[in-house]
Amino acid sequence: MKKLALAAAAVFALLTGSASAADMAVKARPVVPPVPIFSWTGFYIGVHGGGAWYDKDWDAPLSAINIVGGCPGCPRAVSSNTASSWLAGGQVGFNYQTGIWVWGVEADASWTDLKGSGSNIFGAAPGVLLNNSEIDSLGTIAGRVGITANQALFYVKGGGAWAQDRFFTSFGAAPGIALQASSETRWGWMVGVGVEYAFTPNWSVKAEYNHMDFGSFRQTLNPLVGCGCVAFQYDINQTVDLVKVGVNYRFGWGGGPVVAKY
Repeated sequence: MKKLALAAAAVFALLTGSASAADMAVKARPVVPPVPIFSWTGFYIGVHGGGAWYDKDWDAPLSAINIVGGCPGCPRAVSSNTASSWLAGGQVGFNYQTGIWVWGVEADASWTDLKGSGSNIFGAAPGVLLNNSEIDSLGTIAGRVGITANQALFYVKGGGAWAQDRFFTSFGAAPGIALQASSETRWGWMVGVGVEYAFTPNWSVKAEYNHMDFGSFRQTLNPLVGCGCVAFQYDINQTVDLVKVGVNYRFGWGGGPVVAKY
């Protein structure tokens, strides 16, 4: 009987001890906060600065205007000129990120002071008559596609380009006094490459190179009052290259940052 009582007491102690252990509170696992994932998606605006240079070739075509004005032996190379200068402007665009790919569109405009001249060798000794070119503003409207590496974005872009051109002739002895002149906005195409780095969720810096090609176009330079000359036409081939650095502010998209959920 004594042994039976001891066995019963041991079983009772075991059962009550197990129930007490089950009733003990289980310590909760610490909550891991969601990890923010940087996203390039959103609208942005920014400013930029840098440098620009152009190459222009002038040819005198065999056209009705030039024949009337006297152009024996046309067409022939007339002159070429190059120029370089500063530029400053702004941009606006939109990005959409899916995975490591970023797709976007961007428009920008820049002010500059590109001015160059070349010796006109047609009908006069070199240096007597000059062909002059000026650009005071230009811009692009382009699509972008890039690959991200966290907060770095490497991209290419391509689209349309425009430049506000002025062309005029002058005597070498008075290069700033126009004899014949014309101005208009020219359109062409552009390609570019760049890299952008986001140093905060909304702010980023970028560096970019653009090549702009406006092809060859026929330009009629009309005589100015008092020049004693006639209208004349030139076929002008033009390319422009830009190097830009800038800063962008991104507004984001979808009402908040993207986070990883666990």
